[in-house]
Amino acid sequence: MSLTRFSRLAVNFCLTLGLWVYFTLGYLLLMFVLFIPSYLRLKAGDAVLQKLFHVHLKFFFILVGLVSPGVRFAVSEDVRSLRSSIIVCNHLSYLDPILLVSLFPRQTTIVKNTFFSVPIFGWFLRKAGYVPSSPTEMYGPAMINHLESIKRQLAAGGNLFVFPEGTRGRQGRLAPFNKGVFSIARYCNTGLKLALIRNTDRLFRPGSFSFDTRGKFTVSMELIGSLTEDELKNSSIGASADQTRTLFEQKIREAQTGGDAQE
Repeated sequence: MSLTRFSRLAVNFCLTLGLWVYFTLGYLLLMFVLFIPSYLRLKAGDAVLQKLFHVHLKFFFILVGLVSPGVRFAVSEDVRSLRSSIIVCNHLSYLDPILLVSLFPRQTTIVKNTFFSVPIFGWFLRKAGYVPSSPTEMYGPAMINHLESIKRQLAAGGNLFVFPEGTRGRQGRLAPFNKGVFSIARYCNTGLKLALIRNTDRLFRPGSFSFDTRGKFTVSMELIGSLTEDELKNSSIGASADQTRTLFEQKIREAQTGGDAQE
């Protein structure tokens, strides 16, 4: 390995380490310095915690932009302005959910059950109003409580964002869609907003520790369509999932053909 290449890797590693230190320590400071006093005073733990997550991760992406001068972030205004919406997104990187949290002051999402068993972290997830995944019991008693919580969140102007693939896609291909979010939308009597994410996997590649701080490309998110409440009610869950997946595949092909995925 040449000295120049080694130096670049070392700089990239150090910048990444700094980002993750901020990410971790920032959570600890927010939780114990700001959240607990606010929670005791306001008694509205989910709203307080969601706002703190939002502010923390907004600054995190500002730092990412500062240490990655060749990376541009382009989130369309129609995505930023979403409120009281269920948002369906493709999934490329671990950065996807934290990018969504950085965009919306009030937000919730569906998190793997196992994370709720992690000491301290699981407690904060529950206090933030995040929903544990329950693919085999969508209408069980516990899940009904979570669905009612989602309805209250939407009524208060918050968003629910969901990655129906359940795992990160590979090489631009979509993984099969879980149908849970379509059942949730029916239960909540609302439609779905469809948002396409691009290039978060270039900024932070799956299986890697380091950010690509020297790359030149655009991380983007845009609204590509929607399913109305009536469309969901007048179609089967499976058909709605297939329709949504087809639209995502079409938009991904258009982006790849047009070459703008490499900006």
